[in-house]
Amino acid sequence: MQIEVTPEELRYLIRCGAALTQNVPEQSLPTYCGFDKKQIVEFSSRLREELDNAGLDL
Repeated sequence: MQIEVTPEELRYLIRCGAALTQNVPEQSLPTYCGFDKKQIVEFSSRLREELDNAGLDL
């Protein structure tokens, strides 16, 4: 499956992931969003790399 998002939508996804790890207790993350802290960090890093490769700032 491939999903296309705008640069602004991608920024939103990255920012939300980072905000979750800062504002939701770590033990609650899997219940809250289905990802643990490590998965959120890995996902956000991968998305940041996509923005970097496209020459877009976060």
